[in-house]
Amino acid sequence: MNRFRFAHFARALFHIHYDVEIKGLKYLHDNKVHLVMPNHPAFIDPLLLFAECWDVALCPMVDERFFRNRFFLPVLQMLDSVIVPDLEKSRRREDVAQAQQLTNIALQSLQAGKDVIFYPSGHVALEPREVIGNRRLAYEVCQNLPDETEIILVRTTGLEDSLWSKQKTKRLRLRRKVKIECVEMTAEVKHWATSSLDRRSFNQRLEKWYNNER
Repeated sequence: MNRFRFAHFARALFHIHYDVEIKGLKYLHDNKVHLVMPNHPAFIDPLLLFAECWDVALCPMVDERFFRNRFFLPVLQMLDSVIVPDLEKSRRREDVAQAQQLTNIALQSLQAGKDVIFYPSGHVALEPREVIGNRRLAYEVCQNLPDETEIILVRTTGLEDSLWSKQKTKRLRLRRKVKIECVEMTAEVKHWATSSLDRRSFNQRLEKWYNNER
């Protein structure tokens, strides 16, 4: 099964439970190279996004833990995923060295014409709002973004209290409304990254956008 057939199958399966509204797909269909950065409210939102964007060859950067899972491994290989080391649980020197090269890996993939997708927070949200903290990947990649690359921010809502989330209070719904918004934010995000903002302030700008705060 190729990625497109898998996406169609997954989309049909997800729509049994999820009422998905997606906006802004036109920004991924302009024949340009894209850096896609979504928020991460639940474990299921990456698969929902890939299913809805079935005709876009997104190249995800994925935590190495998922590559050790027999269920996820063939899917990740099919999506041409890039391994991200799990530094929180490992202190091996090779893992640290690889983490320091993550920015280069992302930039090289973009320069090769791939649509790269990664999550600035690096993990599923632990609270109702998105928190990126002092993570460095988004900041450094956006500072050195290749010419003609567009930045697409993706905000997913409706999964914050789902069974797939990490929230303490969860609600089971037979039919769950999920909204996915894709917005082209190249000028704004590049300005945030290349102005006088430090990494933490840059991440706070992203957090406000993901959390729909003014």
